[in-house]
Amino acid sequence: MVYSDLLKHFNGTGEEGICSGEKDGTKIIPEGNEQIEYEIEKIRKRFEILIQESVDVFEILDKDGTIKYISKASEKVIGYKPEERLGKKIYDFYEGPQLVKVAKIIRSVLTSPGKKVRGTVIFTTKKGKNVYLELHLQNLLHEPVIEGIVVYFRDITEEIKTRKNLIYIANHDELTGLPNSNFLKRLLRNKCQMAKKKQEEFILMMLDIDDLKYLNCSLGYDIGDQLIVEFVKRLKVHLDNNIFLCRYSEDHFAFIAEGLNNFKEYENLAEKILCLFSQPFKINKYVINVSANMGISVYPRDGEDEETLRKNAKVALLRAKKEGKNKFKIYSSDLNIQNYKDFILRSDLFHALEKEQLKIYYQPIINLKTSEIIAAEALLRWEHPEWGIVSAEEFISLAEETGLIVDIFSWLLREICGTYKKWLNEGLPSIKIAVNFSSVQFFESNFVNSIKNTIEEFRLEPNFLIMEITENVLMKNLNIINTDFEELRSLGIKLAIDDFGNGYSSLPYLCSLKIDHIKLADSFIKNAIKDKTSIVITGSILKMARDLNLKLVAKGIENWEQLSYLKDLNCRFGQGLLYSKPLGPEDFQKLLAKRKCKPTLSGGAKKSVRGKRRYFRVDFYQLLEAEMTILSIRGKNVNVGNTKVLIENMGPGGLRFISNIRFPVEKFFILQFTTELLGEKIKVYGYPVWGEKLENNLYQYGLEFTIDENERMELTRLLNQVQIKMRKNVLFAEGNFVPQNPGVYFKMNDVS
Repeated sequence: MVYSDLLKHFNGTGEEGICSGEKDGTKIIPEGNEQIEYEIEKIRKRFEILIQESVDVFEILDKDGTIKYISKASEKVIGYKPEERLGKKIYDFYEGPQLVKVAKIIRSVLTSPGKKVRGTVIFTTKKGKNVYLELHLQNLLHEPVIEGIVVYFRDITEEIKTRKNLIYIANHDELTGLPNSNFLKRLLRNKCQMAKKKQEEFILMMLDIDDLKYLNCSLGYDIGDQLIVEFVKRLKVHLDNNIFLCRYSEDHFAFIAEGLNNFKEYENLAEKILCLFSQPFKINKYVINVSANMGISVYPRDGEDEETLRKNAKVALLRAKKEGKNKFKIYSSDLNIQNYKDFILRSDLFHALEKEQLKIYYQPIINLKTSEIIAAEALLRWEHPEWGIVSAEEFISLAEETGLIVDIFSWLLREICGTYKKWLNEGLPSIKIAVNFSSVQFFESNFVNSIKNTIEEFRLEPNFLIMEITENVLMKNLNIINTDFEELRSLGIKLAIDDFGNGYSSLPYLCSLKIDHIKLADSFIKNAIKDKTSIVITGSILKMARDLNLKLVAKGIENWEQLSYLKDLNCRFGQGLLYSKPLGPEDFQKLLAKRKCKPTLSGGAKKSVRGKRRYFRVDFYQLLEAEMTILSIRGKNVNVGNTKVLIENMGPGGLRFISNIRFPVEKFFILQFTTELLGEKIKVYGYPVWGEKLENNLYQYGLEFTIDENERMELTRLLNQVQIKMRKNVLFAEGNFVPQNPGVYFKMNDVS
């Protein structure tokens, strides 16, 4: 409220003012001059009391800046008594930039009568302390009662400090005091703008510390925090002051370096930073060895904006992690498809839960003799908008790296409990539910209690749950698992080893842990009919399970021949596509209501598509090597490098190929293939119409071309020539043919 606002109340002319008294809305006119003077004095004293008690300082200035009036609060706020300022010009109390600022504000007020102007200045108090003042000014030179510029100001120093502190907190890491990701993004935007003007180059480096989440879970967050602090101390000792350092997230750091002249200098800096991990960190009583990886992007080569630079540095970081510990990579635009997919999945996984993209499917586990459903395996799937159904084996490792695994498993268990409770309420059989557990979860301090509390929340008995763990989990965490599982066993939860038999590394754990179930790796089932070694191993495992009184479940039963073989070996339980594919909760509920699930023969999508072919196919004697890339996803062009694949056959309408990458079978996913036949370069493109998993983590796809008719005619001409030559020569190899089988080829070339 400025002086003019108060004036409305006390000058006897404002609409809200009360001059002398009112009664029932009728003004009482005082009699005599004495009464009028008394009322005026009364109003003046009220005004003085209000002004004196205010924490704001009120002043009236002449048009030349001379202070004509000042309230007594002046001494409290700025240390000057009113008499020390009266008669002096307001400009006498400021200097430098603050004097310029005050003069500018007063000029603005003088040119705009009646207008209220606000500003903030730094004032030096009588004791020499700098404080922030918030000024409010209004030109009332035209007002007879005032005839001056009304100023009121207050001390906002604490508000400014709080605001600055909040800004600092929002832009800095609390533990290390380093700038955070918010700060980095703004700085990068400015760097890109300045570098563009000056035509300069700089680099962005992203560093990831390995296994920090495991360390936090096993030794506690205090130890992890101390390690981060020690690492930052090492950095500050060994890095030049002109290198910007940021803690991007819990285990990620970012660096911006300028003035480096070539790639060799980039590499030297990266090696210098990674060298800091060559010596262990001594934290309290622990000697801790940790490693890191680093990805580098260069402005403007790898991006001209902050988002692209960050993305490409992260992509390079992912590639470095695949090469091993303490490695770095400089971004290359020749990014292969698997790295591109990993990057997209890693980024999108942070939002998968909130976007409700994670789904649970249930595959029945069957009594092979009676076809009764005795249990179900809960399978986590990610319905990704671009990559289709992504299996847990593809994204769980990413969830472990990013620390999202805890939240995902918490959601998974709650969903399973809710669904299972619903089934019981509707009178369905109380079957067992098998759930795969991640190795990271065993490092949680409240792992067992978390499971127990969730099950109790839904008022379920814990004995419905079977905990499935793989051999890798056992090998890493045996001591921890032993402790945790004794507690879980006391609750009635069973333990199963998944994929049992891969290398027989599981055998020692049968002695160390009280295992209840083993799930035979599906590779044995697939090979059992044709491979003598698999037959012997499968038979031995089944006999061992019976002798140890363990329940054995055979995974991956896909045909009648495999089922007959297992029945001949007296295998009691199994699961696989011959009985049922994994089903959503509602479809599985309908199946469970029948109590039984009998084996069926069902034609795959691949066969139905093959039956609809309009064009001939040429089956090659050898596999044809091709470079494949992603042209577009949902109509959006994708900038990604090439990946090698093997083409089994080709026709004017499409082709069949083998890859070690899982692709979505969707029309919006357009792939391009480049290869050579009869000395001619071929470039074709289309979308997958079917796909199936092969052995050795390979995938087979059928592709339908989306080429135009001119391209189809040219391809038909070439393939007709190939057919003629193949009839004449069974050793035909005029093209990019390879002699190896798919398993050997992809292993030799490490293609992805």
